[in-house]
Amino acid sequence: MTRSEAALLERQPASPSLATGMMGKNDRKRGETDPAKPGSEQEGKEVDQAFDVWLRRGLHQLYDTVAREPIPEDLLRLIEEDRTSEKK
Repeated sequence: MTRSEAALLERQPASPSLATGMMGKNDRKRGETDPAKPGSEQEGKEVDQAFDVWLRRGLHQLYDTVAREPIPEDLLRLIEEDRTSEKK
């Protein structure tokens, strides 16, 4: 690699707008919207809310039965022993 090639690699973009313009559609930050698409921000919030509901329901379906199980006696005994040793 020559010095001129290395200098080209190290050179920063001329302006932030140029760097932004070079980003692809998928490179945009989450939450950024196109000014040409009004309402897309609202649509994004609805998608986020729908995902949150889907995730919450799925997690409840998977783990509610486990969360309702009683705590094993051995674990309760270990917790009590730890509490008493901390007090001393």
